[in-house]
Amino acid sequence: MSQKMILQKLIIDSACVSDGTEGMYYRSDLKITKPLAEEAVCFMRKGYYDFSTYFNSLSLGKWRKYTNARNYYLELEMKGKFELDLMGHYVDKNNVIHKEWLGKYSLNLTEREHVIFPIPWEIISSEVIAFQIFTKKKCEFYDGYYSIEVNEADIRDPFITLATTTFRKEEYVRKNVNLLKSTVFRDNDLKNHFSWKIIDNGSTLDPEEFNDDFIEVVPNRNVGGSGGFSRGMIEALNQGKRPTHILLMDDDVYFLPESFRRICMLLSLLKPEYDDYFISGAMLEISQRNIQHEDVGMFRLTGEHGPTKPRYDLNLWDSVIRNEEILEEDEHQYSGWWFCCIPTTIAREDNLPLPFFIRGDDVEYSIRNHAKFITMNGICIWHEGFGTKFSGSMELYQVHRNDLILQTMNKHISDITVIERIRKLFWEEIFKFNYKGCNLLLDAIEDFLKGPEFIKNLDGEACMKQKKAEDNQLQPITDDVRPFIDYENLYASAPLSGLKLKMYGHFVNGHKLPEAFAGKGVTSIPYGWGYSQQKLYKAGTVYAVDPVNDLYVKYTRDRQQYAKTVSRYESLMKRYDAEYEQVAKAYRDEEKMMEGKTFWMAYLQ
Repeated sequence: MSQKMILQKLIIDSACVSDGTEGMYYRSDLKITKPLAEEAVCFMRKGYYDFSTYFNSLSLGKWRKYTNARNYYLELEMKGKFELDLMGHYVDKNNVIHKEWLGKYSLNLTEREHVIFPIPWEIISSEVIAFQIFTKKKCEFYDGYYSIEVNEADIRDPFITLATTTFRKEEYVRKNVNLLKSTVFRDNDLKNHFSWKIIDNGSTLDPEEFNDDFIEVVPNRNVGGSGGFSRGMIEALNQGKRPTHILLMDDDVYFLPESFRRICMLLSLLKPEYDDYFISGAMLEISQRNIQHEDVGMFRLTGEHGPTKPRYDLNLWDSVIRNEEILEEDEHQYSGWWFCCIPTTIAREDNLPLPFFIRGDDVEYSIRNHAKFITMNGICIWHEGFGTKFSGSMELYQVHRNDLILQTMNKHISDITVIERIRKLFWEEIFKFNYKGCNLLLDAIEDFLKGPEFIKNLDGEACMKQKKAEDNQLQPITDDVRPFIDYENLYASAPLSGLKLKMYGHFVNGHKLPEAFAGKGVTSIPYGWGYSQQKLYKAGTVYAVDPVNDLYVKYTRDRQQYAKTVSRYESLMKRYDAEYEQVAKAYRDEEKMMEGKTFWMAYLQ
């Protein structure tokens, strides 16, 4: 016997907010309006509205591939006179996008009426389905969704525990709790499929304010993201109703409740061969809400982390189509824990994260478990982009210390050259006179070489405070500093060539020249990853600038610091080469113990 189900709701209400993301809901020269006094209706003026968008198209190719859903429909509740074109898109082997017209309808609804448009899913090539509406006069929109039919025997009953680690982000948590309480936890179709464990590393939330039948605040000591998510997994696996999946989500995010519906429907209809797949939610940028930062990441052979896809502008129709690409599986891929749903066949008490405190725990967990991923348009959160909050203590020390450990403990990614990336970054920081940054990189190697006993007994909070104190301290840009900053060309970057490149490298940007011949120029670069040989050549002073927050730090050539730092580097690299195999064996010998509940219960106290 078959059953009809709502697969995916159209999101029109959010499209009425002017925040630069209207193109993620619909595209038109006209504005959909929603009067406050009429909550059930949105109005479309006479004109053209295209819904081939990130939130309102249907990812037919993925629903067909991953689920048992069949007999797809577009269903609308509307009033008014309009034409509707049903269409699909797909990308061919030459990477060209094609359009298929699936139906053209003309309607004149004198009253509020429910209309159904079948999607001929079995005979088309389209991967993404959408529709366009041409209104002949003002029309009223009440509701809309894509629906499916499915055999009742194929419907599953997922139970998803959302686990969020938070540290003094009360405003975010309160806002998100109120949103889910008023939507997902009030929806009769969804509420019995979800619970939420909020792991409070700051112990600042009042459980009485938040706790109810679905939500529990769990006070926790500050053990970072990895400790918080490990506690979340343990709490989820030991609650009254055991979850089928654990959905890890950051605290400082914005989301649409519809993302939870789409995850729930995916799991309710999932084919058994995809039971062990992670659902990897995309991270969109808060500062540019239409820009996708990442849905699946890649730990590259060069030792860098980054998105597998381009930085798509999701206001654009072709980005929506291309974003639905199903990536070739690769053991170097990972899912960020800003919004990641993991089956409890994998998230087990003997398979918990490593005690990294923060950064890299999600990368390591995906790689350790040879994770495979499902992504889908509309399953996402908004989060602050990483490019606006560079921290040397985080990016140079914490990331590279943890990358050395995770690479060592996962032999199948031994082709990644983490140590070579550290070498490369070390010399880039030397050439721009950032000696503190260099020493943070060396601290990462030194602490890695201390072996598993160091990481097992580490006070992560104290360690991060210490590294922050040893990092560069940015200062507000004042009027006397501003003339030295070339804002117009701040992000320009160019290499040297020929004799200039030889001089730059041989004399280490003036460090090995007599003082009289060393460069005395002043230049400006972006703070963090900013590096430009052409700008740094013959400079004696470098202003590293964070223009978003109007901050800077000043680097100046210092021969004594150079000699001391390079001496430490050379000594430490000899140690690394001599001790690596012994240290690597120690990490591998301790791996299973550090992933288990017994270790974590002691670590969490």
